[in-house]
Amino acid sequence: MFSALVFSLVSCHSRGASAAPSALPSGKETSEIIRQETPIKTSEEKKDAPIQKDSKSSADDKSAPVWNTSDTDVSHVDIHRKLIAFTFDDAPDSTIKSLLQAFASFNKDNPDCPASATFFCNGIYIDSSNFSMLEAAYGAGFELGNHTDSHKNLTKLPSESIKKEIEAVDKILQKIDGKEKHLVRVPYGCFNDRVLKQADAPLIDWQIDTEDWKGISADKIFTAVYKDRCPGAIVLMHDGYKHTVEAVKLLLPALKKDGYQVVNVSQLSKALDCPFFAGKIYTHVKQQ
Repeated sequence: MFSALVFSLVSCHSRGASAAPSALPSGKETSEIIRQETPIKTSEEKKDAPIQKDSKSSADDKSAPVWNTSDTDVSHVDIHRKLIAFTFDDAPDSTIKSLLQAFASFNKDNPDCPASATFFCNGIYIDSSNFSMLEAAYGAGFELGNHTDSHKNLTKLPSESIKKEIEAVDKILQKIDGKEKHLVRVPYGCFNDRVLKQADAPLIDWQIDTEDWKGISADKIFTAVYKDRCPGAIVLMHDGYKHTVEAVKLLLPALKKDGYQVVNVSQLSKALDCPFFAGKIYTHVKQQ
């Protein structure tokens, strides 16, 4: 009934995550540089992160390692519904608890259409005060992703530094989910060949950008998603904004009413039988 096709595409506007591999940081850093969302790229930055389009389906590239979804639970994913993946960058931040509560409330009232999401984590944000929230998220069926350690533009870094930015987050998240590798969302959505080679995992971009980091209202965030909704889309939102939480509370029932189910990224891949490959970029999965 459904066929899946992955498109490789590059865009330029996201964020990052990770932490020390051996121990949790003692305190949460609050650098203003990190808190600036999706800065406008200069021509020099764009030049350093060239757009790369691959006309060949990633599924046809047998040389890249396939992303392992064997432990991804899709038992409650209804492929007769239109699927849409929610992602939240910069986790864990001030609203992660509220986001989890919003999903829990919806799922309690809608056991026939439970919702999930992927939290892309910043290592600099993870400490002993919020580590338990990530544990709670994973325990509730949410996916944890890698947004690099310090949210730097990876295209400006040498290969070894890129590797360290990614590995630091993988190691800290492994303490929670046991996984050595995690889906990667690069800061600002910027990448080049050097970044792709060091990622050693699929890079998750997005099809729908809510721009919630601009402090816009819940209604505007809702509209950004709802007007551009389509089966297989990946939606970009952020932890740390109360209006995003309010928008999620509106979106979950509205999307269900319109025949959608909100899932995490690996669920989207597995449920639609569309494998992801390391070093490839994904904005959506085509669902027909």
